[in-house]
Amino acid sequence: MTTYRPTRPARSSAPAIARVSAGVFRDLAKRTKFMDPALAERWPQLAGEKLAALCRPGRLTGRASGKGGGRTLELYVPHGAAAAAAEMERDGLIARLNAYLGPGSVSRIAIIQTGKAPKAPMRPAADKGAADGELGAALASFRAAVHRRNGGK
Repeated sequence: MTTYRPTRPARSSAPAIARVSAGVFRDLAKRTKFMDPALAERWPQLAGEKLAALCRPGRLTGRASGKGGGRTLELYVPHGAAAAAAEMERDGLIARLNAYLGPGSVSRIAIIQTGKAPKAPMRPAADKGAADGELGAALASFRAAVHRRNGGK
């Protein structure tokens, strides 16, 4: 009686897509120096709602440790008033970032004016005031008039 012996060793299973993609995106972020996605996700909590509405984080440059201290975070602001507000919050923001990223991770913030307004944060529908109600009613009336004029199309 002959025993069965495989000619090739058994293959291991395919690696998890999350593990592979995380490595690809981490390498891509290092090469392009884009910001950490986790930092962008937690930005409103780290910067505070008012500051997060005025600016957005950019890339972290420099080395995490060494003689020069921590890295530099680029902060993109649309105009000079937002830059002034970010400048006033600089020390507190560095402290909160270091509490999140680790001690000494960020030592400097470079404020860069882009001339573009940041994306407005989503407001819940319950936030509407009386003016929004009047505007909504006027728009509904306008839509109905256009609908009637076009014969229901």
